[in-house]
Amino acid sequence: MNLMDYILNRMSNKCTHRNALLHSDEGYCPDCGVYLKKYYYVVRCAHCNIKREGKISLDLIKPSTNFCPNCGGEDFYIERCEKIDITDINYAIQIKEVVKNENLEDTVQIWVENIENRKRLRLKNA
Repeated sequence: MNLMDYILNRMSNKCTHRNALLHSDEGYCPDCGVYLKKYYYVVRCAHCNIKREGKISLDLIKPSTNFCPNCGGEDFYIERCEKIDITDINYAIQIKEVVKNENLEDTVQIWVENIENRKRLRLKNA
């Protein structure tokens, strides 16, 4: 994240999900409570299909250099992955995206204890 993105995020009070998904691929953000999923993006050259280093600038993913170091091509495309190989680690950009699923928002879960079993346990111990 560069300085301009940091300033814009601080001014808009937008959650950056910094503490979310540290050891998992999906879950809830502990800071704002939204459901997130982790995705990886790899920038590739459109001509020779080689992986290129990428960066995020103003919420857009683009290559770090204007031209491919392998073939000199200017065009590129972005590949989206849920899991990455060890060979892609240096090229992958990790983004935590909000999952917009109406079923998650409408779901209610209730925990009910069996009171009869608790009473029986107390009677046996008495």
